[in-house]
Amino acid sequence: MEYEFRKDFITGQATVQTEMDHEAIATWLEMEGQSVDWVEALLAKIDAVQNRSLTEYKQPGSEFNLLLTYADAQVINHRLMESGDDEELTDDMSFYDAEIEACCGLEDFKNLLESWLEFII
Repeated sequence: MEYEFRKDFITGQATVQTEMDHEAIATWLEMEGQSVDWVEALLAKIDAVQNRSLTEYKQPGSEFNLLLTYADAQVINHRLMESGDDEELTDDMSFYDAEIEACCGLEDFKNLLESWLEFII
């Protein structure tokens, strides 16, 4: 996964830009991950999943939920989970899908968080 971090020096807010398929992860990280303690706690949960102390880990957020499994990290918007509609988005709407749901390998996700932690310290 490719990403770039930026910081607004007026507000102190850190932002991240990712490739198109991972926009939901970027939005989620910007919303939830501004605290060093929060990121460190999540990294500890990732270690627990990787060491198989936990089979999976779910973390609700303000707009997105996070699901960690041994292989993957998935971020999904609450609205998508609440819609009882199982219809797939049409191909021309797939860009919107990337803004509300994203998945990547757990190791890539951990690398993103470790880099983010170094950036926000």
